[in-house]
Amino acid sequence: MVTLAPRRMRIPGRKRFGGIFSGDTASFVFLFGFGFLFTAFFHVDGWRPALYGSSHVDFPAVLGLLTLCCAVGWRGLLRRGFAWVEPAELTWLDFAPVDRGRVVTLRLLGAWTGVLAVTGYLAALLLAVGGAGLDQWRAAIAVVAATAVTAFVTARRTSLRFDTAGPLALAVAGLGIAAFGLGPVIVQFVAAGVLVAAVPLAFGGEPVSRAGRAVLLAGWDGRVLRSVAVTFLDPMMLLPPSAPIGRLSLRRPTALRLAVAGTLGRSRYAGAAALVAFAVVAAHLAMPTAPGAVLTGIGAYVALTPFGAGLGELWRNPGRRRWLGSPNRELVLTHGLVLAVVGLGWAALLFGVAEAAGTSFAATAWLAVPLAVLSIVRTVTRRAVDYGNPAFVDTPMGPMPANLVRQLFRGLDLLVFGIVVLSSGI
Repeated sequence: MVTLAPRRMRIPGRKRFGGIFSGDTASFVFLFGFGFLFTAFFHVDGWRPALYGSSHVDFPAVLGLLTLCCAVGWRGLLRRGFAWVEPAELTWLDFAPVDRGRVVTLRLLGAWTGVLAVTGYLAALLLAVGGAGLDQWRAAIAVVAATAVTAFVTARRTSLRFDTAGPLALAVAGLGIAAFGLGPVIVQFVAAGVLVAAVPLAFGGEPVSRAGRAVLLAGWDGRVLRSVAVTFLDPMMLLPPSAPIGRLSLRRPTALRLAVAGTLGRSRYAGAAALVAFAVVAAHLAMPTAPGAVLTGIGAYVALTPFGAGLGELWRNPGRRRWLGSPNRELVLTHGLVLAVVGLGWAALLFGVAEAAGTSFAATAWLAVPLAVLSIVRTVTRRAVDYGNPAFVDTPMGPMPANLVRQLFRGLDLLVFGIVVLSSGI
């Protein structure tokens, strides 16, 4: 009698589909979120003045913004955060007649489905609110579908040097669509070009489903870190570490050298910062009602936060500060100066992209960039989270730990207040 080996094996106690069909909290959150997002389509008349104002909807700009959103989703999937397996499960699968690559592939499909759902929802909402015609819907579906296919074939293999070039090129194409007012036919040609590019991008490297034990455990470590940061309301744990640079010696460690080395070690986020600059300009073209200070402030904060992680690592580690021997004020000033230089470069890129796209921001909007730099410095220099006195207060959404929320939004409070002040003057 021959016993066939099972192709799949469930780990005991593991919920299916993330527990959204279990009738527990996950089900409530899923139903509430789905209902909230779906009801937006029944109030398109109310959303239209908020997004597009009373002016004529610039559908080329909307399609360009949608293309940029697809590029951001593609870039996020290339981080390959799905390549992880729990150590206990990994050991289980080693002694079971089951291919652990199947587990990674299913997780890739889950992450890819999430990205496709988000971009598809944004496309449907933007076009429905603007009252788009059939041609615009065809172009939007084409670019979303083409990007989804290309993102899947590139994310399913190991990382290559030119991985980020694809999303960046798509972002440039989206900005060109918005700036030059290209029609839906050109957008469909862009989608066809993305599909053609998927063929050579699908080759090279190894399938990520064949990742070794070390890679899967490293991915698990990152997932645990993200989970702990969310559970304990401590996002500073998510600050990216610096990569080795090898060109700058720290044999004589000074605050300035350490700040420069930390910034250079995080230069891998330069492409993402450029992507954010393109998105800010495209959003400014597509949604003229959005204040420029809001777009530039949020964009600068998102783009520059990884470059302020060096100061955050020092602030969370008193031993490193003692080893360096510099006072805290000097550390803040030097890292803030280097971050200001990076912010100046990002603002110059934003200015050049805006000029090339034929648009401009108000003078007060540019003040949001140094405001974002100050907010980042304030964010990364906060003290360790104090859980001793959460200070619960009653709110319409239930009890909320006011003291923990205050610590969580340190830095963002300055950004929000400054943006409100700058936007009121526009």
